[in-house]
Amino acid sequence: MDAENILLQVIAEYGADAQTDMMIEEMSELTKALLKHRRYPGDESTVDNIREEMADVQIMLDQMRIIYGDDSQYREQKLHRLAQRLGIAGAET
Repeated sequence: MDAENILLQVIAEYGADAQTDMMIEEMSELTKALLKHRRYPGDESTVDNIREEMADVQIMLDQMRIIYGDDSQYREQKLHRLAQRLGIAGAET
């Protein structure tokens, strides 16, 4: 079974509202992991925790795209704006 089918089944099973709440929870967990790493920069386990939480957030972002729609237009606009700020406006985004 491919990833999109799994995500579609999760959304069907738990519902869009529950998965949106889960998105908020996972973002909070990533925030906490990042802050912990800043407090203990020499602790390699904090980096592993950040990677794990990044994966959770990415999975939830994939579900948010299914629930709320494609965000690629906004991503492209924001990347273009960043390129302009860096003085590389002609760069491909």
